[in-house]
Amino acid sequence: MECISLSLAEYEKDFISFNKQLSKLRERFPNKFVAYIDGKVISSKDSIEEIKEDLISQDIEPSKTVIEFVSREEIRVIV
Repeated sequence: MECISLSLAEYEKDFISFNKQLSKLRERFPNKFVAYIDGKVISSKDSIEEIKEDLISQDIEPSKTVIEFVSREEIRVIV
């Protein structure tokens, strides 16, 4: 159970970092999927399938990586 908690905590830390960097990422990776770990983009591709293949080729587990689409423009959702 501790291992799962640690993985979730690391993922949450990376997700928060990703969101803080989102405006800069929009400039560098517009309309791309990115994989983000430890404060840096480790892959950027046109599709999530390409990201997964790239991560696997780097021996990185996709499920432990923040993978998000970086829209060129900010998207606002009103609920």
